[in-house]
Amino acid sequence: MTVFRYRAYNASGKEFSGELEAGARREAAERLRQEGLFASDISAKESAKAFFSRTVSDSALSSSVRQLSTLLNAGTPLYEALSIIALETENQVLAGALTDVREKVGEGSSLSRALSAHPKIFPEFLGRVAEAGEESGTLEEALVRVAEYLDSKARFREKVASAMIYPAVMTVVGSAVLFFLFAYVLPRITQVFEDTQRALPLVTRALFFIVDAVSGYWHVMLALLVAAFFGGRRILKTENGREALERFILKLPVAGGAYRRFQAASFSATLGNLLLTGVPIIKALDLASKVMSASIYKKAIQKAMVEVSEGAGLSKSLRASGLFPAMLTQMTSTGEKSGELGKLLVKAASYYEREFDSSVARAMALLEPGLILAMGLIVGFIVLAILLPIFELNQVVG
Repeated sequence: MTVFRYRAYNASGKEFSGELEAGARREAAERLRQEGLFASDISAKESAKAFFSRTVSDSALSSSVRQLSTLLNAGTPLYEALSIIALETENQVLAGALTDVREKVGEGSSLSRALSAHPKIFPEFLGRVAEAGEESGTLEEALVRVAEYLDSKARFREKVASAMIYPAVMTVVGSAVLFFLFAYVLPRITQVFEDTQRALPLVTRALFFIVDAVSGYWHVMLALLVAAFFGGRRILKTENGREALERFILKLPVAGGAYRRFQAASFSATLGNLLLTGVPIIKALDLASKVMSASIYKKAIQKAMVEVSEGAGLSKSLRASGLFPAMLTQMTSTGEKSGELGKLLVKAASYYEREFDSSVARAMALLEPGLILAMGLIVGFIVLAILLPIFELNQVVG
C-alpha cells in the first residue's frame, strides 16, 4: 500500500486535504468519491527513507530503463511493464516514482510527460528521448540507447571515484598522523632536549619551532582551516569562483588534459545519443549544457546553441570557445557535412573516455609515488632533527 497526499473539494466547494493509503492513485480517487469528495490533486508521499536517499544512481536508473525497453519489445503493455519494474526494483525512491509514472500513464498521460513530473529522479534528457521515441514509434530503441548512455556515465563516474580513493585516504591518514605527532608526541621529546640547555642544530630548532606553533596554536590553525574550507565553498558557489577554479585546472600540466578529455567525453556522449534518438539539435544542445558539470563548458555550449539557431555551424562555435579538443571539433565538422553528427559524436565519446582513463592512470602513476615521497621527506626531517642532537650528546659524553 502507498500513502497518497490529496487535495479535494466537496459538492459545496469546500477544500479538504490529507493523506490516505491505497494500492494505486485511481483507488485513492475512488475512495474519495465514495466519501463525497472530488480530488484536484493526488500524489504519492515520499517516505523518510526516500527523503534521505532521494538521489537515484545512474546504474539503478539504467537497469530500470533497460528492463522497460525489453518488456515493451516483447509486447508487454506500457502500464503492465511499469508495474513489473516498480515491483522488482530494490531502490524504494525509484520504485515510488515508477509507481506514480504508471498511474499517470494509466490515466492517459504519455510516458514522457509522466517522467517529467519527477525531475529529481528522471533526468530531463530521458523525458525528451522518450518523447522523440513516442513520436517516431521507436520508443524501445530510444530507451535502449538511454540505458547504454547511463551505463557508460556510471562507469565513467566510478572510474573517477576509484582513482581518487587511494590519494584521498593517504592524504587524510597522513595528515592525521602528522598532526598527532606534532601536537602530542614531539612536544614531550623536545622538552628533553631543552632541558640539556645545549646549542641545538638548525634542523632541530626548526622542528621545535613547528612543534611549538602546532601545540600552542593548534586551535587557531584548526579555526583557520575550517574558515578556509567554508570560505572556499562559498566562493565556489559563485559563478566567478567556479569558473576561476575550472580555468586553473585546465592550465595544470597533467590534470588539465584529463579534465578537458572528461568534459569532451561527457559532452559528446550526451549530445550524440540525444541526436541519434531524434531530439532536435537545439534542444539537444540545451540538454547537453545542463548535463555538463563545468560552468565554463555550460556557457560555451549555450553560446553554441544560440549561434546554431542563427544558422552557424556547431563545429565553428566549439572551435572558437577554445575549450574542446581539435579532434572533436574536426569530427563535429565532418558529422555536420555528412549528416552523421550523432554517430560520430558517440564515437568521439568512446575515444575520449579511453583517453581519460589513460590520463588518470598516468596521473596516479605520478601522484602515488609523489605522496609517498612527501611523507618520506617529512618523516626524514623529523628523524634527522631528533637524531642529530643525540649524536652530539654522545660525542660529548665520549
